[in-house]
Amino acid sequence: MTGLRIATDDASLAEMFDWAVRSATRFVVSDGSHGPLDVSEADAGPHRTADYRASYHAGYRFRSGYYLRDFAHQAVGAQLLGLTRHNAAMLESFVRTATPEHGGWPVWALNFDRITPLAIDYRGPDRFVRELPAVFELVELVHVLYRWTGDRSLLEHQGFWRRTMTDFVAAHDRSFPNGVAEADGPGIFDGAASYNERPAGPLLEAGDAFAAQYAANRHAASLESAIGEHEAAERFAAVAEQLAAVFAREWGAQDRSVGELVSARDAEGGPVREWLKEANWFPPLKGLVDSDHPNRAAVLEHLDRACRDEATAPRNVEALSYVPEVFLRHGRPDTALEWMRTVYDARDAPHEVAAQGRNGDYPEVSFTLVAQIVAGFLGLEPDAAASAVTTRHALPRGVGRLAADHIPFGDGRIGVGVRLDDEVWLENLTSRELAWTPVLARDDGFHDPHLGGRRTADAVRVRPGERRTIPL
Repeated sequence: MTGLRIATDDASLAEMFDWAVRSATRFVVSDGSHGPLDVSEADAGPHRTADYRASYHAGYRFRSGYYLRDFAHQAVGAQLLGLTRHNAAMLESFVRTATPEHGGWPVWALNFDRITPLAIDYRGPDRFVRELPAVFELVELVHVLYRWTGDRSLLEHQGFWRRTMTDFVAAHDRSFPNGVAEADGPGIFDGAASYNERPAGPLLEAGDAFAAQYAANRHAASLESAIGEHEAAERFAAVAEQLAAVFAREWGAQDRSVGELVSARDAEGGPVREWLKEANWFPPLKGLVDSDHPNRAAVLEHLDRACRDEATAPRNVEALSYVPEVFLRHGRPDTALEWMRTVYDARDAPHEVAAQGRNGDYPEVSFTLVAQIVAGFLGLEPDAAASAVTTRHALPRGVGRLAADHIPFGDGRIGVGVRLDDEVWLENLTSRELAWTPVLARDDGFHDPHLGGRRTADAVRVRPGERRTIPL
């Protein structure tokens, strides 16, 4: 674990961060420990045992493994906490399972030995839990981790992302051919279209898988550029544009003042406008609803209202942990902090799954709060391979100062801080000179922090061991 720490003039934010770091630390699994496999509420034992390998809890803590969906969402927080090696190994463990035997799907959960599929979710190579958004989030995560670490070994997963974005998509775009991957359905063991496991009926396409596929194409394009495969990069970028056009044409709101997008397609291909949680907030999270979207404000306001309404709000705290990120990516830190406090304030309440214990014992809560406070409010856009970093700070009302030290970046660490109406700074504790682009003006547009451009022409050069300060 790193020595990540923050300094701020907001005591409640400091308290939230300290709790999140302490909690996340409890969920780390180290090399060399020994423990049972396939522990779950469905198996009272006795259990086989194995040596555990570097990883961390991602999913229900009372099970003996980690989950693909949770891992994808926790990985940035884990990177900030110094779990770079754990992230790379867990990523590889899932990529390795996306085989022809599994139809190109990665398995849903692995035991802490990083090899054995978790039995409660895996009954055989043609019968295991599959949720479509996770396949594309795993592609995106290859690029996200590359942006933080610059580790070129991550680019060796090229075969995985190419097969996924071409062959896998083609194999799942048959009933309603439009370039959007479909689910086999109807249940999670058949392949589900959405992370939302409680829809009103079987879905062919869902907004969260659609948005994740769109983002994965954009991230795959960047990965190809990193390898120097510029024609492949252009092809993936073109597919992303085609998907965006389909979304704009077929999934838009009937009434732009309301912000109710199409959330899915039913088994017959008809549009579904029902509120489906993840299927509704992934399009703005992943950029299908971006700064140029004609009713972006209404979509965000609808999301905010629906998550506050008792009738439509998610019942599980881990679902709510995505909501702050939507608003952070759209330049609304005040709303983001409100949702972070909602998640944090519920930490001692019982989780909806009784065996899980308290909400705060669900690992996603602590890992995502770390990422939202540090990477979110400081607006970190890393590009370690290019020795470049952009900061696009967006502090919520009431926070006048925020700084973070010992942030793992590339082959070392950086420190970043902002004092409103005064200055911003970056400290370089890596072995290479960094090109730092501080964005000083408030920007409420959409930004994917791992797809930011390399604005090196007007960048500030920060030598190893140097701290540079820019007045506001």
